[in-house]
Amino acid sequence: MGHTVIQVPVPALESIAARLEVAPVCPHVTLLGPFVDRSDVDETLVGTIRELLAPVRAFGFKLSAVGRFAGGLTYLVPDPGAPFTRLTEIFSAAFPQWPPYGGMFDEVVPHLSIGEALPETDVAILRELLPISATADEVTLAWWSDDIVEVLERYPLRTG
Repeated sequence: MGHTVIQVPVPALESIAARLEVAPVCPHVTLLGPFVDRSDVDETLVGTIRELLAPVRAFGFKLSAVGRFAGGLTYLVPDPGAPFTRLTEIFSAAFPQWPPYGGMFDEVVPHLSIGEALPETDVAILRELLPISATADEVTLAWWSDDIVEVLERYPLRTG
């Protein structure tokens, strides 16, 4: 079983992921997910996402702090978070049948998930490495299942 996710990949984190006992797979900030089934990805959907992203410019951000949700998920905080929130709002308006995180939360908090029940030693390593500078220069539509993450489509963001 799996689902698609519209996400901003954060390759800057891949270089430090090896230092952690629990490292994120395909580090990213989710914009909308869970999203459609893989079989629903067609030219129309790909084109709609491309149109929504056409005016969006690439932007810089920093992973500036470590956070922890009530359920135990450790995450990194992107700063500024507003561009991620704005993108989530764009996709939520275009695809109201697919609310962020399945509608499980009243407030959507931009974040980069690190892991559940992360040991304090890993949290300490993360804090020492912060801030981590990154650029949101593309959005991807990815398929997530229990055993694979596959990028189905890439959407470069405008530069300059």
